[in-house]
Amino acid sequence: MVPIVIDKIAIKEIESNMPELPDARRDRFIRDYKLPKYDAELLTSDKSLADFFENCLKLYPKPKDISNWLMTDFLRWINEYNLDIANVKTKPEHLVEMLKLIDSGIISGKIAKTVLREMITTGKPPTQIVEAQGLTIISVFGELEKIADKVFKENPNAVKDALTDVKAAHFLVGQLMKATRGRADPQIANKIILNKLEKARAR
Repeated sequence: MVPIVIDKIAIKEIESNMPELPDARRDRFIRDYKLPKYDAELLTSDKSLADFFENCLKLYPKPKDISNWLMTDFLRWINEYNLDIANVKTKPEHLVEMLKLIDSGIISGKIAKTVLREMITTGKPPTQIVEAQGLTIISVFGELEKIADKVFKENPNAVKDALTDVKAAHFLVGQLMKATRGRADPQIANKIILNKLEKARAR
């Protein structure tokens, strides 16, 4: 019998050229990116999705933030429009650009959901969509105060309730957010409503 010679170097070379199996990739996502098991399993259930995630990660080192958007709104629109992840118009750099717009306070997370849908259906970059549709956050105090004045005028009963129950002020804040299509800076909007209520109590 001719002895079988095992070339360990050749075996290692073959192994290194083999594609990473889903289970191994899942475990690596958990180990290297500190993702929950659920996230890792979902992301690695489709090679194109896992590739998209890692390409985003090269530009934006926040694994959980990327994972959250991919697992929710991204997959939602992909499925709703029956698109193939491998050929989706939105590129990893576009998603990263959107996340950076949120981080910089240019758009809110709520607005980003609208932007992402447009990105997926048109392939346009987020900055272009935000500029074209005027979706930047409104943080100018005077501008929001004028809108708040209108909200108070149109909701006298809610104002009356809010004067005795602080929790009722949330409704007025919500109306201000609605009037600006979610563009108002939430913290400034809340401050303006509370200031107006305080002034009303002092009268």
